[in-house]
Amino acid sequence: MTSPGPVAGRAGPGASEARRAGRGAARLVGHGAARLVGHGAARLVGHGAARLARRGAAWLARAYPDLWSEIAPPPAEGDDDRRFVEQVFEQMLGRPADPDGLEGYLLLLSEGATRADVVMRVAGSAEYRSRLCPPPRREGPLQRHPQRYSYHSGPGILTLDLEGPDDFDWIERILLADSYYERPGVWNFEVDLDKRVMAEIVALLARRRVLELGCSSGAVLDGLHRRGLDFVGVDISTLALEHAIPAVKDRIRLGDLLDLELGADFDTAFGLDIFEHLNPNRLALYIRRLKACLVPGGLLFANIPAFGPDEVFGEVFPPYLPSWDEDAANHRHFRQLHVDEWGYPMHGHLIWADAAWWTAQFEAEGFVRRRPVETALHHVYDDYLRASSPARRSFFVFSTGDFPDEAALVERIARSVSGELAGLRPT
Repeated sequence: MTSPGPVAGRAGPGASEARRAGRGAARLVGHGAARLVGHGAARLVGHGAARLARRGAAWLARAYPDLWSEIAPPPAEGDDDRRFVEQVFEQMLGRPADPDGLEGYLLLLSEGATRADVVMRVAGSAEYRSRLCPPPRREGPLQRHPQRYSYHSGPGILTLDLEGPDDFDWIERILLADSYYERPGVWNFEVDLDKRVMAEIVALLARRRVLELGCSSGAVLDGLHRRGLDFVGVDISTLALEHAIPAVKDRIRLGDLLDLELGADFDTAFGLDIFEHLNPNRLALYIRRLKACLVPGGLLFANIPAFGPDEVFGEVFPPYLPSWDEDAANHRHFRQLHVDEWGYPMHGHLIWADAAWWTAQFEAEGFVRRRPVETALHHVYDDYLRASSPARRSFFVFSTGDFPDEAALVERIARSVSGELAGLRPT
């Protein structure tokens, strides 16, 4: 695929905005790649690689002869692994290596993985598979409605320019009509270290019964199952349900949260990279529904790509468009959405907003942000998250009103030792 040419529209930002784009967009666009790696990923390198190599090495050699020539001979002493990983990203994923992915694969190589291991892992990634799949239609919304888009020459990105509520309904209809969320590669179904750590965090908050919004194939639910918790997962994707982990498949409800009867006895609910997929016109309905599912004093854990600074987790996603700063200053979600080459919002995200806006949406529906709980979790997990999955640092913990057990929970988190991260090499 080739990127479309410039689209008539607003002038792009200057060099300073380009640098901000490089920092902010890499974390967002590279989020999927970041989840493929981490301190513990070396333990997974080679898992099934022999079978993959027998079937796929010959094809990869034909598809990427220049790249394969770098792999076939044993690397000479002092060979430049960084240049090699950058070449893998450029040739196989069609983009520069994001900082998280680059450092993660360099870590794998330093811990004994071969260059062939790196290529085979990239070939098995959701991002690579999505590049091999044809688009749902010959044309995306960009090709059908070019007047709605702008090209920003500074950061070199396309945006979909939306003004009012009707525009967000319009792009949501297109995503659903084009079956965007049912395409292979959109979701990551692997039970990897990232999912196991998320399950461990949720289990620290949970007491008995847990609800996950947007559970996909149940990778995190599997971690809750292994810890003996009762749980229910909700997802709208039939593709995700088809890939569901057998141990948790019967606990996944297919459908819209607003339409399902789930009860009101959950002490904990969570959503990981799901709230930003909702239509902003109906976000309040989903927050209200989650609150109705929770018992008094129940907790909600939300991992959301929130832009700009936050008093607890700092700045994970720097804003990289001038209009975003203006929207944030006016307490609005962003009206220019970063899109892919077909004009779909990146990863299907319909809500792009700063941390203060997100906090205000939950508080408007009666949730109370529990910053001491968030701070305690950051103290335990931030070293790992900074090194392996920075986007996960952008999370919130809310309660349904009063939460008298907050001090006890903070102490329990502070005294906890992560079993998932035990034995990993410190950074």
